[in-house]
Amino acid sequence: MTNLNISPNKNGVGVTIDKINLASDLSATLIFQIQDLLSKYKVVVFKDQHLTDEQISDFAFRFGPPFVPDNKFPVLGSKDSSNPIVIVGNQAHEYSNSYLGHQEVLPHSDHQWLKCPSSASLLYALDIHLNSAPTVWFDMVQAYNMLDSETKSIIEEINSITYNPFYRPFGSVSAKYVDRNIDIPPGDTFPHPLVRTHPLTKEKILYLNIAYELDFVGVPYKVGNELFSKLNDHIINLSYKYEHHWHNGDLVFWDNRSTIHYRPSFDSSIRRVLKRVTIGGEMPY
Repeated sequence: MTNLNISPNKNGVGVTIDKINLASDLSATLIFQIQDLLSKYKVVVFKDQHLTDEQISDFAFRFGPPFVPDNKFPVLGSKDSSNPIVIVGNQAHEYSNSYLGHQEVLPHSDHQWLKCPSSASLLYALDIHLNSAPTVWFDMVQAYNMLDSETKSIIEEINSITYNPFYRPFGSVSAKYVDRNIDIPPGDTFPHPLVRTHPLTKEKILYLNIAYELDFVGVPYKVGNELFSKLNDHIINLSYKYEHHWHNGDLVFWDNRSTIHYRPSFDSSIRRVLKRVTIGGEMPY
């Protein structure tokens, strides 16, 4: 057992592991410890890392296989699906493909519109200039736990559909409950439980994004729209969250099943460059 120096966030969401070098050989015991911390705190932060692309990927894929997008279903970074590294950047002119720019990114979990969404992701900060935006993660286990018993009973058997935003012009999609009598967004869909179960912890998760077009299977529009609005307000006011203010060399590793994440907009002149790697996942249940 490795004696880790950890600093948990006060509300129980997010933990920092100090004085660890992810470029060195990582023992199986240490990997299990990090996985346990990820399961407990949902977000794990490593400071002052100096990593090559290969070292980032080698660390990430000790926790699961690479997320490999299907060309039929576009995702962020589809232009170069052979490379597990995706550049999330603004003013990142040295990269032929970088994504997300400076605009607001609404609260979401990655790839929720796919049959098998990703299980976890990490971001590694390369070049973060002053007054760049933080990233905020919301604990969706606590989001479920904090619901009243009546709402839990209502949503227990509901499946939701998240529509793939990459079939729409980039930046044009926002949180919207779809009225299927008026407009059905394009693309294949994969319903998932609104309350999913974490495969490792067995915790129940409110599995809901508030960034994209969605609806609830078999639920009338008025009822579904009211329920979505109620859940949206509940999530936005959740106190169980972790806000990370980036510095060069930070690596943040998060559970994509049990969190959603958000980034506010920032000045378009500010340079902000990170590398993202994503781990494959299973079909939610």
